Amino acid sequence: MAPPGSIGVVDPGWEHGVAQDQRKKKVKCNYCGKIVSGGIYRLKQHLARVSGEVTYCDKSPEEVCMRMKENLVRSTKKLRQSEDNSGQSCSSFHQSNNDDEADEEERRCWSIRSKGKLGLSDGSLLRSSGYIDPGWEHGIAQDERKKKVKCNYCNKIVSGGINRFKQHLARIPGEVAPCKTAPEEVYVKIKENMKWHRAGKRQNRPDDEMGALTFRTVSQDPDQEEDREDHDFYPTSQDRLMLGNGRFSKDKRKSFDSTNMRSVSEAKTKRARMIPFQSPSSSKQRKLYSSCSNRVVSRKDVTSSISKFLHHVGVPTEAANSLYFQKMIELIGMYGEGFVVPSSQLFSGRLLQEEMSTIKSYLREYRSSWVVTGCSIMADTWTNTEGKKMISFLVSCPRGVYFHSSIDATDIVEDALSLFKCLDKLVDDIGEENVVQVITQNTAIFRSAGKLLEEKRKNLYWTPCAIHCTELVLEDFSKLEFVSECLEKAQRITRFIYNQTWLLNLMKNEFTQGLDLLRPAVMRHASGFTTLQSLMDHKASLRGLFQSDGWILSQTAAKSEEGREVEKMVLSAVFWKKVQYVLKSVDPVMQVIHMINDGGDRLSMPYAYGYMCCAKMAIKSIHSDDARKYGPFWRVIEYRWNPLFHHPLYVAAYFFNPAYKYRPDFMAQSEVVRGVNECIVRLEPDNTRRITALMQIPDYTCAKADFGTDIAIGTRTELDPSAWWQQHGISCLELQRVAVRILSHTCSSVGCEPKWSVYDQVNSQCQSQFGKKSTKDLTYVHYNLRLREKQLKQRLHYEDEPPPTLNHALLDRLLPDWLVTSEKEEEEALHGEDRAEKEDHEDDEEEEEKFYMESGNVDGEGEDNLDPYDDDLSDDD
Repeated sequence: MAPPGSIGVVDPGWEHGVAQDQRKKKVKCNYCGKIVSGGIYRLKQHLARVSGEVTYCDKSPEEVCMRMKENLVRSTKKLRQSEDNSGQSCSSFHQSNNDDEADEEERRCWSIRSKGKLGLSDGSLLRSSGYIDPGWEHGIAQDERKKKVKCNYCNKIVSGGINRFKQHLARIPGEVAPCKTAPEEVYVKIKENMKWHRAGKRQNRPDDEMGALTFRTVSQDPDQEEDREDHDFYPTSQDRLMLGNGRFSKDKRKSFDSTNMRSVSEAKTKRARMIPFQSPSSSKQRKLYSSCSNRVVSRKDVTSSISKFLHHVGVPTEAANSLYFQKMIELIGMYGEGFVVPSSQLFSGRLLQEEMSTIKSYLREYRSSWVVTGCSIMADTWTNTEGKKMISFLVSCPRGVYFHSSIDATDIVEDALSLFKCLDKLVDDIGEENVVQVITQNTAIFRSAGKLLEEKRKNLYWTPCAIHCTELVLEDFSKLEFVSECLEKAQRITRFIYNQTWLLNLMKNEFTQGLDLLRPAVMRHASGFTTLQSLMDHKASLRGLFQSDGWILSQTAAKSEEGREVEKMVLSAVFWKKVQYVLKSVDPVMQVIHMINDGGDRLSMPYAYGYMCCAKMAIKSIHSDDARKYGPFWRVIEYRWNPLFHHPLYVAAYFFNPAYKYRPDFMAQSEVVRGVNECIVRLEPDNTRRITALMQIPDYTCAKADFGTDIAIGTRTELDPSAWWQQHGISCLELQRVAVRILSHTCSSVGCEPKWSVYDQVNSQCQSQFGKKSTKDLTYVHYNLRLREKQLKQRLHYEDEPPPTLNHALLDRLLPDWLVTSEKEEEEALHGEDRAEKEDHEDDEEEEEKFYMESGNVDGEGEDNLDPYDDDLSDDD
């Protein structure tokens, strides 16, 4: 029988399979329908039920199985005979048919592997050519078959033969533990040998007289060895890029580069890149990718591929703004072609554990600072998509915020005792000596749980979340009559536009440059006022939209009753005056939320008390000191912020902040002095140091000693208050310790917006302990990476970041009234109440008169006396 693949011979395997591509690398079995990759040779192994590289065909007839086995045996004998005459072997392989070129490559690889194994056992090939594997210089065989090798450096016994032992020395991940004690030159030498060995198995060099059927030692052709690069290998897990600390594992790469005689740019044109990582099951099927096979890929192809992935997996499109996504794309581009994505099992296994180890290393850095600054426990309460109440527990300090754990609090959120037990257990885990405060929502249940915690733990405080208190202020603002009327009309506009797809597209394409009107914020009522500000920013665009030909020529929307009412509101000058009046009144409180939640590296506790005091003064100034106008706003602020205005920790932080203390308008009220005294007593357990700290307060108040130096005076507002005390409080060490522990904290319990899919997995009913641990690990890594990204963006001042894509689950939670008609409005529309009709169809003059009366201008004076900002609205007239 002629050798398979010679001219004029059709391989008998093609009687039982059909090629699926032009290169005939994929063949479909006629019996079981399986598509076998690897050419006709691999299909014959499939039919012959040869173990090792392909699955069996259980449906093929027995005579077909026997015929394929005989054919494989004859092919093997022919190949062995040709290898004895290397010249004839080379010529016979070059005469192979083009159609069977892929099959010949597989047979050559199989022949090399079989000869390699024979060479190790009977010395028929390798030892006859004088080849001794360099790995034996560094290990000792432990059995006759040389399957177990003992390392000369770490004494580890590696099972799997000399090849597996060299993986141990070369620190190649995936199949064996790396050797950490081998010298660097041994590591580089063995790694280079492994590259040559693996490349020689699959690559047939045309200029090599022996082709791919002979082995050569590294020393036989040193010029070619110098051209090879060590960059082709995937770096070990210790050399990963760590986002945030700037490490990119350049040290080991530089050590590899020093062994090359040519630059990377020169070597790139000659080298063949090997796939850097594959699972053990596919390690025998590695391929080489030559730089000459690169095709030009357009940007459109790349972006389309990314888009398909995001939409196929269901990843939110705002993931494109992630720092980790951008870094991933950058590194893949730097790596080049040939990269193979690790398996899903690896992502959920070893790689997940490596990320957890990295995060825990950050935690060790955080803990080291708790001795000086202490930490805050934050209980972030939110509702998931299933309506369950969740509490995420986070730990905050000046170094950063990290996620500790989360619980389903649906059954305990109304039970103060159960909440107290959860918080008390958390304090035990963190260490009571490290905790300065526990921050929760300002609800009656949490207040009761906080009081129980303070009664048991005498050296920490429970404090209400300043963001939550401010959200309650905004909620009460929205209930004021003229504010609620303005919000309801604005909501009618957004609901009408967002429920008309063609109108929304027209607005975004021609008037707002793709921007949305909806603008979610950290809380629900804050989102309402930010969206109202967004409408004000797009006032000209909205007016242009409802005066455009597209709107006028519409057959249904423009002629409907609702459409005419929305058009009238948008084109009404009085409506926009109301919007501006409300925004000016609420803006100081919105600034407080912005400074507390998005203040960057500056901690919010030292400034919270001063922020709200300044907000009150700003509202008073906006309304020209008219108590009838600013009175309703002040009453709301004082009612909702009472727990914070009088809390010892807040007033003490206000006192110890040099940016406020040395100002002429500093309010040295009695509650401030009492708060300072109480904080010193509670946060300093040693009685002697308490007395000393109290005696040192006059030095700080009068700016004596180090507090009065020129550099201390010049940096009062420049330095962070905690850093200022550490720098200039060295003459009052006892008072310095208390001040630093007070000034080093946040006053908000809000972490970052969670991703629902991750928490849905956590709350799923996992029966096994392994499943529960895996989901907890996933949540731990997910939330901590999001927190770290948030901190990085604040430190890097990502002010020019594009607006995020609207998340529909987030919008339904934060802006429901701006998208869906409320039940009350539906009832009014259904019953046609006269009051609603009159309010919607008032004339501009009547609306303006009512607006003046509600705003406190009962004397009917001109609008300049009503609102000091009306001069800025001349364009409305």
